[in-house]
Amino acid sequence: MGAIADLRSRLVALDHRLTVRLRVPPGPWHLLALLIAHSGDSPLWLVAGGTAYLWGGPPLKDLGVGVLIANIVGAIATGFLKLIFRRRRPGPSFAGLYHDQLDRMSFPSGHATRVGCMVTLLAPLLPEWATATLAAWAVAVAWARVALGVHYLSDVLAGLILGTALGGLSRAAFTG
Repeated sequence: MGAIADLRSRLVALDHRLTVRLRVPPGPWHLLALLIAHSGDSPLWLVAGGTAYLWGGPPLKDLGVGVLIANIVGAIATGFLKLIFRRRRPGPSFAGLYHDQLDRMSFPSGHATRVGCMVTLLAPLLPEWATATLAAWAVAVAWARVALGVHYLSDVLAGLILGTALGGLSRAAFTG
């Protein structure tokens, strides 16, 4: 085995071990993880962004546009990358979140990409305390996806990095 293949094998094994350690058993932590994970669902944020854009004043319209862009750009990017990487989700049950046919692929995490993109797009529009709160929520959503067994740790880390990059590119493209 070559050095690169050996390194890849070790990283995959580490990813699997850490993923298993972060999972939570049924109980209060599992319920909390479900609530946090679902707080990052795209339909919720599409409705929120659309509502802010359609009925909000100037600052809310900008927030709404940022949320809508984060959802659309994140979905396109993760959908494309999932087709390329075709990495299966770690658990057979999907923690009751998904039907097997809906979204079998896990890399990168769409939720983590979406929330990373939203934090980056919305940060300039928010006070520091709100940006910090939003960033903490993004990390919590990423943790919840691993805790529920629907993603590997590397899926959510890649999603957060991808989302942050997409958010920065989108912000630059839409603000000049």
